[in-house]
Amino acid sequence: MCSVVGSFVRILILFAIGVVLLIVSIALNAATLSTINKRFDEIKNANGQTTVSIGSTTRTTTQPPSSSGNLTDSIRIADLMYHLNELQRIANDASNTRAIGTRGFSETVNYIYNYLAVNAPNLNVVRQPFLVKNFTVKGNPILILSSGGSNRTFTYSTNLARSDFTYANYSAPIALTEFNLTVVPNYGCDPADWQNVAGQAALVVLGGICTFAEKGELANKYNASALLYYNHGLTTASLAPVIARLRQVNTLPAVCLSYAAGQELVRAANMTSASIWLQIEIENYPPFMIENVCANTKEGNINETIVIGGHSDSVPAGPGINDNGSGAMAILVLATNLARLYQSGNYIKYKYRVRFCWWAAEEIGLVGAIYHAQQAQNSSAIIGNRLQDYLINLNYDMLGSPNYMLGVYNGSSAKPGTPPSARNGSIRISETFSSWFDRNNLPWDYTDFSGRSDYGPFLAAGIVAGGLFSGADETKTPEQRARYEEKLGLGQGGLAGAILDPCYHKACDTTDNINQLGYEKMVQAAAYMLEYLGRLDDLPTWLYPNGRQTTELPENYFPNSDYFRDVDS
Repeated sequence: MCSVVGSFVRILILFAIGVVLLIVSIALNAATLSTINKRFDEIKNANGQTTVSIGSTTRTTTQPPSSSGNLTDSIRIADLMYHLNELQRIANDASNTRAIGTRGFSETVNYIYNYLAVNAPNLNVVRQPFLVKNFTVKGNPILILSSGGSNRTFTYSTNLARSDFTYANYSAPIALTEFNLTVVPNYGCDPADWQNVAGQAALVVLGGICTFAEKGELANKYNASALLYYNHGLTTASLAPVIARLRQVNTLPAVCLSYAAGQELVRAANMTSASIWLQIEIENYPPFMIENVCANTKEGNINETIVIGGHSDSVPAGPGINDNGSGAMAILVLATNLARLYQSGNYIKYKYRVRFCWWAAEEIGLVGAIYHAQQAQNSSAIIGNRLQDYLINLNYDMLGSPNYMLGVYNGSSAKPGTPPSARNGSIRISETFSSWFDRNNLPWDYTDFSGRSDYGPFLAAGIVAGGLFSGADETKTPEQRARYEEKLGLGQGGLAGAILDPCYHKACDTTDNINQLGYEKMVQAAAYMLEYLGRLDDLPTWLYPNGRQTTELPENYFPNSDYFRDVDS
């Protein structure tokens, strides 16, 4: 009895210690962000902003950007946060989301359009509508393994951590049907892997150099009857099932399993003849309309256009203030401030047209950016709206992560197949960004350039691309923390061992999730880049010194992104 009591006491003590450590961790995260933002306020006030105390609230007021200054100096955190607070208000009134198909998204698009119409009347602002497909899953999908004379029913839950499997987005519906089960060898990225799947349910592991959608296309091509992905289990983060997204034209019923469930199916298929029973009830809705928004300077050569873009939608789970309200509102401030400088009469206008764009539906597969790029390569596209008229695409997606890095897309890491002329120009953009951070004695890091955001289709079509990224679910290393603290000062390096944005794709991605110091520096870097490129005498030659190689974007182009690329699951 004493032994039992002692064991129980030890369990309680361990549980209490765990709770305390969790509370301390949360407190440290909050304290670090609070300290950084407090220090940032001190820096800003020392630089001449006015603080006004109203009761217990302190507000910082700013004046409109100086009409005789440069674009970089016009960037002020108060302007950026004003817009982010407006996005937060929109989300608050729309069930805490700005995802496509919701009131929150529609009001976000209207906010951008209307703000530009009032505050930047010298820009041409246009909406670009297009249709997207939507669906809902009715009831719970069913997956049963039949092997060795017994049946095993797998657990479905919307909580992926507790689920054995979940449906794939754009899965085809299927009534309860039995399929023989076969295992696809390797990662299923080679057509040779799919030679024996005809008429069967094909089980394939995540990973390799191909996307969910590319595996789905091979499954369709070689006449599989159903498609079952399973997670690879190479890390603790890759044990649960993930949301696989297929092309909207997919015709196969498809699900994604956890690592454990996948291994169970593999063993059953390899040891004896095994079959599965699968049911997925789906209600497809009529396609609905969403919109990109673009704003163009009236000045500058329309055949030589600088495109600045970022996505305007959030995920359904939250308001998306960092992802990607931070990028979208950075572009809004850049557009408005450049328009004001152009109106001042004291600012030399660029010889190149600038096009600011807010892409819709990035969160379901870069849909808005892909649509725009495909329309721009259409033979009916008018001069100024053709891909050949675009010199560069600069992308801003997540600029205010709380445990941030000052991340620069690394042009050298462009994926194989990128046209060499676009790759070389993209490297020059990376070097220009990093040089600005160096000159301003700021730390910075290179970040992956594999096509995971809206620049992807432009880069694939041979257009130089670049941009900034403050981090999502990456972890800050001790080396990063030390380097950032050395440059920014004691207490400014963030938390080593913590992810850069703990609210990534979550309900807590609110205005409280923004690191204002990092955010302002990122937008200042973006402003510098635009002004630097706009001032060059011969931007086409600077970007493409060996000539420009254009590549037609395939009709079925699908993004190599962290939502679709299996290896990142």
